Amino acid sequence: MSIQQSVAYGVIRIVLPAYYRSHRFDYRAQRTAWDRITPQKLPKGVMSRPVDEDGVQGEFLYMEGNPQDTTVLYIHGGGFVVGSTKAIRPLTGNLVKTLGLNLLSINYRLAPEHQYPAAHEDCMNAYRWLLNQPFGKRLLIMGESAGGNLILGTVLHAKDDGLPLPECVVGMAPTVQYDIDFPSYTENLKSDCIVAGISEETKADYVYCGDQEKLHDPYFAPYYGDFSGFPPTMLICSDTEFLRDDSVFLHEKLQKAGVTSRLCVFHKTMHIFPAFPVLPESKEAYRKIKDFVYEVMKI
Repeated sequence: MSIQQSVAYGVIRIVLPAYYRSHRFDYRAQRTAWDRITPQKLPKGVMSRPVDEDGVQGEFLYMEGNPQDTTVLYIHGGGFVVGSTKAIRPLTGNLVKTLGLNLLSINYRLAPEHQYPAAHEDCMNAYRWLLNQPFGKRLLIMGESAGGNLILGTVLHAKDDGLPLPECVVGMAPTVQYDIDFPSYTENLKSDCIVAGISEETKADYVYCGDQEKLHDPYFAPYYGDFSGFPPTMLICSDTEFLRDDSVFLHEKLQKAGVTSRLCVFHKTMHIFPAFPVLPESKEAYRKIKDFVYEVMKI
């Protein structure tokens, strides 16, 4: 772990409260605070324009000279309860800069005010809308944490509906299921400073149930999906994070389904560390993402 990341880890460990079922968060206050403290300045050369059309709300990030027919659809994380296109700008802006590709970053309805399938429906709506845009002829889809869950559910749904699929998928520490206790949930409980206990929070605030059948809905828990014919996928995680095994076991399932899957496990990094672009590990992650995307899309 780099010195920069050690400092960030310590700060987050102190300021981020743990989840307790008996003590519910004020999510509205958390969203406001997160948007206020997150650096929202875009990298030099990256520009933005708001998007608010046909129920799709977010922003389009672009650079002069980028391909006009290719777009990254980016879906932010935040445990389904917080997060926004503004808060994730450090990550999305640097993706645009690194990849040389334009990007559509979307907002979606958040829990607990809007339970499942609201967020999934918003992501599907954005995906369908993007398919009909001139800049959506070639697509790739990315997301981190809960956003990683939503991109997987979106592609599974698109596949079931016979829609054109993205050329590749990049999930950064996606959360993929909520009824199995993967080994990392115990092994990394104390070493994770961000999402320990996310399964309980998600069931309580996003899906509002413990019903086994509902917890196996592949658009909610993509681990249970049919991945035959799924696009090439890259998964990024840390060996010390709570959700490590979500990526590890999903990677194995993708390979068994015949999907081209690349798993990149970083050593002693935070959950969603690429959201902090100044970290050396983040810069390496961006390089690996670029290599994968360019290889698959033949850019």
